[in-house]
Amino acid sequence: MTTALSRRLPRLSAGIAAAVLLVGCGGGDSEEAASSSAATSSVAESEEPAEGSDLAQGLLPAEAFGPDATVVAVSPEQLESGAGLVAGQDVEIQPENCRASVESTQPDLSAFDDVAAQSASAGPVATVEMLLRGGPIEDVTASLSEAAERCPEAAISSPEFGQATLTFEDLPVDDLGDGAALARLTTAIAAPDGTRISVPTLIGMVEDGDRLVVLVSVVVDPTQGEAAGTDPAEFAALLAQAYETQADALG
Repeated sequence: MTTALSRRLPRLSAGIAAAVLLVGCGGGDSEEAASSSAATSSVAESEEPAEGSDLAQGLLPAEAFGPDATVVAVSPEQLESGAGLVAGQDVEIQPENCRASVESTQPDLSAFDDVAAQSASAGPVATVEMLLRGGPIEDVTASLSEAAERCPEAAISSPEFGQATLTFEDLPVDDLGDGAALARLTTAIAAPDGTRISVPTLIGMVEDGDRLVVLVSVVVDPTQGEAAGTDPAEFAALLAQAYETQADALG
């Protein structure tokens, strides 16, 4: 895969999932981390959470992402930089009524009082977990679960990432918290040789009181073939574990 395309693919997929930071966390920073014994330890465990916030205590332990995963803490600023990719005014979405489906994949992070997040990279797959509190979470999961029915397929274009086709699919999920949703978003983008490359992204959300659990898994390099970690059943189990972990830690 060419350098330009390799940058466009993860940037687009992760941006749609409010996680463009995955590429950065899986690049130079994670390579340095991999050279030390702390590569599979969550930075969230070694860094103090934001003053007055206990939200980071509800994040999954590093081992939940597998023995080969490199897990690093993620700041709200990094998350917001990714979230803007498909929310900007220069992004064109057709048909226009599909905009709600696209936007349902990424909460408005700036509207929440507390945000804690981490990303885990393992081979070609990157996963980001977010805990959000003190913001508009009513009907968030319902909006995601209805995305496929509302808009099975959309065309999206922007100067940031070019053109792509998005396909939504609603997936089964356990009855968790005050509401849960799981969806697969497949991004198809044209390679320089004219072929199409598809990037699957799994997105799960759970409402729990005033908190929202968000889990996203994206194949940042689909040219490496079938990748472990994108199986919907395994992802649903990890989403359930993420919900239970934060519920036990935060009450």
